[in-house]
Amino acid sequence: MLGRRVFRPASDTESAWVIEAPTEADTAPQLQWRSTTRLASIATSESDFLATMNALHTLLRTQRDAHIVAPVASVEEAIHVIYDEIANTYPYFALRGLDWDLISRRHMGCEPSPTTFPDMAAAWVAELGDAHTGIRTSASGGFNPDYRGNLRTDGVHLTNVPSQSAAWEAGVRPGWIVEIEDVEHLMSTVGATPQQLPEVQARRAMAIRGTHRVYRAHDPSGTRAAEWDETAAPTTLDDSVKVEREQDGGLRIRLRAFASRLDLHSVFDDVIASAAPSAQITVDLRGNTGGSILLATDLRDRFLTERTKIGYVAFTDGRGGIAPRTERWAELSDRRRWEGRTEIFIDSMTYSASEDFVLGLQGLEHVRVSGSVSGDGSGRPRRVPLLPGVDLTISTAITYDRCGSPVEFRGIHPDTI
Repeated sequence: MLGRRVFRPASDTESAWVIEAPTEADTAPQLQWRSTTRLASIATSESDFLATMNALHTLLRTQRDAHIVAPVASVEEAIHVIYDEIANTYPYFALRGLDWDLISRRHMGCEPSPTTFPDMAAAWVAELGDAHTGIRTSASGGFNPDYRGNLRTDGVHLTNVPSQSAAWEAGVRPGWIVEIEDVEHLMSTVGATPQQLPEVQARRAMAIRGTHRVYRAHDPSGTRAAEWDETAAPTTLDDSVKVEREQDGGLRIRLRAFASRLDLHSVFDDVIASAAPSAQITVDLRGNTGGSILLATDLRDRFLTERTKIGYVAFTDGRGGIAPRTERWAELSDRRRWEGRTEIFIDSMTYSASEDFVLGLQGLEHVRVSGSVSGDGSGRPRRVPLLPGVDLTISTAITYDRCGSPVEFRGIHPDTI
């Protein structure tokens, strides 16, 4: 809890964003203009404060003195919120050659009920082809087992089955097909860039919602079948990162996600300390869908040799425009650093915060990026409440490499394939 403390700047003329506790209990979070230089978040918790930060674009768009962060009262209002927020926030219309009005006309004419609204809205927003921009409900998330595949009309075609997994023990191998209900629904409501769309849809299709899930799969010929029970469990450090010593003495770190609650720094401390100066450290980010951008960039800074310009970023202004792009610089880490040979592996599911890790290192003399084109989107998404239990997330930024090429639209291209 933030408590009832009030955080104020040193003087009234200084531009500031202050945090204040509400005067009444059970008050929804609010973002208020106190003056032309003063914003105030009315919040009782960290999550409420984050909700007010997400509301800045809305406050600028509506040009009101205050905005209450809460679901709207009707489906009709929620439809208008989707249209207006994306029209004034989404940064990639020009990059991707999208016509929001044309897309919207295909969906806004129907009159969904509160029950059918999430699917209608998800299909609408999925046409933007951006994994960060979509409709999120309690059924959208869940635990993602460490399998990879592509969603097709007959199910998920597995491309990776870890040898220690429950599926492997049941006899399932790459190439097998996992049975999925309502494939057409997933294909129409889950959006992503072309190079990763079937994999993102497969990831959503295989998510566990609840404590466990029973999967059924068969081999490509249909002659063998298997069933296994997968349990949802909090990801541990051992689940998230694997360290292997290569035959040539180098070390390989396979990193599944940048999970801020895990002490990944301790793993990198140990790897860097145990690597011979002449060896190579390989960071395998294939399949890493992101996580904490702060953790990703902190770990990236451990591979820098000097203060480094890593690129640019341009944020949307909430009024349908994009602010001028600004330079991004990375500072040397205060922790143990590695200045020796480094190779980073990426692919189409290297996405979001994992792209921010790569972006600052590609092009440095001691770093080589291998694999295939990344997923195409750093995003910096914000969240907007629509109806109870239904939110909209929207990307807000275009990230550029140091040469000025956008990550969005083109992805990060490896140095070697």
